[in-house]
Amino acid sequence: MTSLTTDLIKTFLFRFLLILCLFLSSFLLTYSTSLAQQAGTSITPASFDKLMDPGTEEQNGITIQNMSDVEQKYYLFVKNISGVKDGGVPIFAKSNDEKTGYELSDWISLSMTEVVIGKNESATVYFVVSVPENASPGSHFGGIFVSVDPPEIENSGASVGYQVASILDIRVSGEALEEASIRQFSTSKFLYGSPNVEFSVKIQNTGNVLVKPRGPLEIYNMLGNKVGNMVFNDKEAGVFPHDTREFSNIKWEGGSTGFGRYEAILSPVYGDEGSKKTMTSSVTFWILPMNIIGPALGVLGVILIVTFIFVRLYIRRSLQHLNQGRRIVRRRKRGGSSTSLLLIVVMLTVTALFLIVLLALFA
Repeated sequence: MTSLTTDLIKTFLFRFLLILCLFLSSFLLTYSTSLAQQAGTSITPASFDKLMDPGTEEQNGITIQNMSDVEQKYYLFVKNISGVKDGGVPIFAKSNDEKTGYELSDWISLSMTEVVIGKNESATVYFVVSVPENASPGSHFGGIFVSVDPPEIENSGASVGYQVASILDIRVSGEALEEASIRQFSTSKFLYGSPNVEFSVKIQNTGNVLVKPRGPLEIYNMLGNKVGNMVFNDKEAGVFPHDTREFSNIKWEGGSTGFGRYEAILSPVYGDEGSKKTMTSSVTFWILPMNIIGPALGVLGVILIVTFIFVRLYIRRSLQHLNQGRRIVRRRKRGGSSTSLLLIVVMLTVTALFLIVLLALFA
């Protein structure tokens, strides 16, 4: 290979690498700019919850705020919701032709599908929900999306930004079925060292409308006294029809000390005003603070040993006064079982008194 050919190859490789670096830099700059612009977008309200009759329509609006420092063009489109993930995150249908059972997108008409908003400004986009005459009763779900990427890019999967959306729950009046139940109510552990307990709840919605269970979660100690009172699902998160949602990380902090068996009773209600329904479940757990139980057991052991020695000495001294003749000796032999029984009774009595004092102090 001649030196001229080598120089040509080196020049080609250098130019190729230079063009590649410029391309990657341009792509990364566009990507980061798009993310920064999208991150500076908000939409209000975040959700709509409406009760509508078949054959009616209603107009509402959403406000889009551009919180970035540049003018931005936004694209609006509608998607159906096909279900929810763990934690209540909605799953949107890949296309509006996909049957979800809660179809809503065909009922929504947007006043515009594109809008340009100046930096630190906002704009309102109106939409109309038209419920068909033959709409099935129950909840129908969808979302109005706002994105910096056109819908064709969103659908192709090449989008570099993320979306913000306003979730719509349109409940069609009629023979709606409200039915839900608690599938599981549990604690993260059976035994705790302190009154810091974590609960989890699974609620199944077997009806055809969205339910928002909310109600008291009460904790009672082994003496029947209420020691805790919380509100379950105070933010009124919903459970989709024909789905199960888990509510986790529900924490009760009952103070610094606790002892014994506890019972938690959950009684949330759901449904429309005037037709509320209640579901109930309970779970038990134990609180045994070892920083208290350990030293207490040590003290109890010492008390039992001292009691044992004292009773033995007392019995031996009493029998020494009765050491006259065979009759007394036979009594001592027969009295061995009585002595052991007396020792057991005394030790059980001391243990019971000790536990009663422990319960009175910490229960």
